[in-house]
Amino acid sequence: MRVYAAARVFPVASPPIQDGAVAVLGERIVSVGPRADVVSAAGSDVELCDLGDAAILPGLVNAHCHVELSWMGQDPPPGGDYMAWLRGLLERRAAEDPEAARQAAERAIDDMLSRGTVAIGDVGNGTWIAPLLARSPLLGIAFHELYGIQASDAERRIGEAIEHLELLAQDPDLKAAGERWRVVLTPHAPHTTSEPLLRALAGRAAAAREPLSIHVGESQAEVAWLRDASGPFEELYRERAPDGHDWSPSGLSPVEHLDRTGILAPHSLAVHCVQLTQQDRSRLQSRGVCVVTCPRSNERLGVGKAPVGELLAAGIPVALGTDSLASAPDLDLFAEIAALRRAHPRLAPAAALRMATLNGAVALGLADRLGSIEPGKLARLVVVPLDPGDSDPLAAICDGPADVYSLERAPRQAARS
Repeated sequence: MRVYAAARVFPVASPPIQDGAVAVLGERIVSVGPRADVVSAAGSDVELCDLGDAAILPGLVNAHCHVELSWMGQDPPPGGDYMAWLRGLLERRAAEDPEAARQAAERAIDDMLSRGTVAIGDVGNGTWIAPLLARSPLLGIAFHELYGIQASDAERRIGEAIEHLELLAQDPDLKAAGERWRVVLTPHAPHTTSEPLLRALAGRAAAAREPLSIHVGESQAEVAWLRDASGPFEELYRERAPDGHDWSPSGLSPVEHLDRTGILAPHSLAVHCVQLTQQDRSRLQSRGVCVVTCPRSNERLGVGKAPVGELLAAGIPVALGTDSLASAPDLDLFAEIAALRRAHPRLAPAAALRMATLNGAVALGLADRLGSIEPGKLARLVVVPLDPGDSDPLAAICDGPADVYSLERAPRQAARS
């Protein structure tokens, strides 16, 4: 058994511990508490690893990202305007270099691991990204994303997606990953997915008790298109489907529209949620939905801020995601925490850390293994060096630490058997 001691331990699910320790046996946490208590309970056959002026945290959980878009970090679509960004994204995707995309995804995974992320909710359209993720130490869900506003195409799209799932089920890397990775189908957004397709995906998720991750209320353009088929999406769809389509506006908000199709449920992740009414918030709360906010992406696209304070006050769980390198400078969740607190200065550091750990783990169905420091959970923990002069160490951590280490690679002041 090994005991890791540090100036601070932040278990997340329980109060912070000064001069704390975590006992680890194999891959699992055995105990957490004050140093003296943990060392005493561990017995004589124990290795004590003193991390000194440092904090031990749960590994971070990025509840929403698009690793397959990481190659766009070299030349991201223009920011400042959502529709200009979207058009740039579509143009770049048409010219994607598969090998460059694969190499960029591998670098992005390594970067996330080096900055304390241990699990992700990844959204992708291709079938190559899930096996790549499965080869990494990360845990998570690969959401295979579907879209298409043509209602008459819904059955065909579902059929093709199921074929992709069957193919992935035979992939050796995904088989080897076992319970570390799941691949599930999910819709892209209410304004890009027909009602028959939304209903079919909602039914599949409910029957299999699988999560869904869907972009909701990200832009005013989305709201206008659902309300009366007006705004910039009308022009974009006319360009991309010159022969027309059978989609018609619902006259509802994005949240109301999704609720009508059965998408909103306790297993659903509603991503972005910038454009919300009070009624929308009440509906999300009553359906038990988790909201995932991506503050740096929202800022770069000029769509506004999610009402994080109001959501938390209403009892709606909020998790944190980075989105992709097409709309964020990196996939560093510590940098996302810092951006979250800049956008919401009244948000307590403990609440911000919970959003980046336990709330994300719960949303992805990983709370039995990750998200907090508790006996029985995986010892996928993060060490952050502290300045002894900081009066509020957690606030300093949430402002974006320069150094982050995995538990095994943390520099130790002393170690003895």
